Amino acid sequence: MSRRRKSIKKLSNRMRKKLFQVFFLILIAVCVLIGRIIYIQMTDGDKYEKIVLSQQEYSSQTVPFRRGDIVDSKGTILATSTDVYNVILDCSVVTAEVGGEQKYIEPTVAALVECFGFDEAEIREQLTKYPDKMYYVLAKQLPYEEIQKFEELKADEEKGKNIKGVWFEKEYIRNYPYETLASSLLGYTVSGNVGVGGIEDQYNETLNGTDGRTYGYLNDDSNFETTVKEAVNGQTVVSTIDVNIQSIVEEKMQEFNEAYANNYREGSGSKHIAVIVADPNTNEILAMAKHPNFNNNDPRDLSQYYSEEELEAMSDEQTLEILNDLWNNFCITYTYEPGSTAKPLTVACGLETGVLTGGEVYECDGVEHVGGHDIHCVNRNGHGTETIADALADSCNDALMQMSYRIGTENFVKYQQIFNIGLKTNIDLPGEARTASLIYTEETMDAASLATNAFGQNFNVTMVQMVSAYNSLVNGGSYYLPHVVKAITDENGNTVEEIKPTLLRQTISETTSQLMIQFLEDTVNAGTGKAAKVDGYSMCGKTGTAEKFVENENGVLVRDENNYLISFIGSVPAENPEVTIYIIIDEPNVEDQAHSSYAQHVVREILEELLPYMNIYPDEELTGLNKDLDIMGNPISTTTSAPVDTIEQDTVPSDDTVPVEGNDDTQE
Repeated sequence: MSRRRKSIKKLSNRMRKKLFQVFFLILIAVCVLIGRIIYIQMTDGDKYEKIVLSQQEYSSQTVPFRRGDIVDSKGTILATSTDVYNVILDCSVVTAEVGGEQKYIEPTVAALVECFGFDEAEIREQLTKYPDKMYYVLAKQLPYEEIQKFEELKADEEKGKNIKGVWFEKEYIRNYPYETLASSLLGYTVSGNVGVGGIEDQYNETLNGTDGRTYGYLNDDSNFETTVKEAVNGQTVVSTIDVNIQSIVEEKMQEFNEAYANNYREGSGSKHIAVIVADPNTNEILAMAKHPNFNNNDPRDLSQYYSEEELEAMSDEQTLEILNDLWNNFCITYTYEPGSTAKPLTVACGLETGVLTGGEVYECDGVEHVGGHDIHCVNRNGHGTETIADALADSCNDALMQMSYRIGTENFVKYQQIFNIGLKTNIDLPGEARTASLIYTEETMDAASLATNAFGQNFNVTMVQMVSAYNSLVNGGSYYLPHVVKAITDENGNTVEEIKPTLLRQTISETTSQLMIQFLEDTVNAGTGKAAKVDGYSMCGKTGTAEKFVENENGVLVRDENNYLISFIGSVPAENPEVTIYIIIDEPNVEDQAHSSYAQHVVREILEELLPYMNIYPDEELTGLNKDLDIMGNPISTTTSAPVDTIEQDTVPSDDTVPVEGNDDTQE
């Protein structure tokens, strides 16, 4: 018996020993685990907290950012983001049982039908088929006014206590209060807050913010808690555009197109018409407009230009071509021969290099024989004796060609580069064309091409290139970077960045600039530009009439004597100008297009409203010039279908086209 007891005692001691060993092993493991947890908490606590939160997630919802506004120089909203709401149905909540009874279905369905006019059968079908579905979109992008009634009903303690399972998902849609105003300048947005064209595109990252998020999860006590990461809204872009100036410009452009619609041919009053208004002392763009334009709120809508039958008959390729033409900003993407508006640049080049003094006299007999070609003046009988001022006022090609002989290829090419002709201006807009391939170099320019380049033929420019170069002629020689944005502010109006005028170079001296102003003032007072003048205001400027190219039956580009691009560029007042305006009318809808007066009448109509608005006061005595003329140049009381004053055309007739080797790629 004692032997048995001893055996039991030994076995008990062994088991106790093993239990102690297991205990100590567990204790060591626990200590190691605690140490590891403390280490992780100290080194990677934040990371694992996020992992735990994500695993505990009960619900998650994006908090969208608000895209920043685009405003004009005075704060008027041109583009904004309006909050809208998607109506979301959570079937799992609506069909939930309370005390064995579904109390939420009837009052919720009734409220949805009453407040929104939804199809009751559709809602009940969704609840029946998918009772556990937590996200079903009943309606999209409703304004707050349309959901307000439901919110008030739901908040009613008696009527709304059993309305459950409906919530509103907030998002934003882009809205343009003025619809078509400055359409190609502003651009538009597509889904995902992506800017397309214009300021929307160029400043896309600035306008966009960062989405936030709300997280709902169960904490350690199984209570529902919410964590919110707030959205970061986009910044506001303050443009240099003045909405009133832009409106005046677009109104007058529209009036012209309506006045000449279906006049000589079926269709609008012109193929294109475009205007830039700028501050000549900073090159800030005050207005940039073109027609035809589009509605930024619905950029694919062509109904204002085509009937339903015409739209149905169009192929996808035709529709896309038309839309691209509407969306493109003519002022920076379209290239063309400047015609006589380039003559002041030639004269300035000669004066600045010293090969011209300003007192030269030329004999215009109506033709110059250059490089084996007879190149005629606009006046085939000749202007006779012409000073430099006369040559600009009469738009004398003969005199300009004679000037080019003294200027020479090297100087001419050098000053084209100084005036940035052919190169991008780097305006803060997307899609700017570069016309370097359509500009001659010293190696490719021969005598005939130099002669024709001197009066604005056989090279291409863009409107923004020309207005920037011209501004440097009349502001003392300072070439500023053109720009359409002046500041970036946050959503509270605090300035984040101020964009000041950037001086890039000095093109000409102050002395040359003053002489050019005198010449260009004479052009308006007594030359081809008098139809643009507003009575009582001094003005300097230059006209242009360029014969366009068409493709003949052999696929070769030749000049078309029937289609012209007419233009005018000028500034007011003549001395110390405060505003510059540049207009192009591409193929005016008239039988005889080769008259810059069509462009000048629109300029005058714009300036008559623009100058008082800008507080630019008359600086001359009234003479009655151009008084009471309409946009077509006719006395207001006796309007007819053709302009009264016919300004002498300043282009080379079609049979004077100078074929220059190496420049066959000249295009519109």
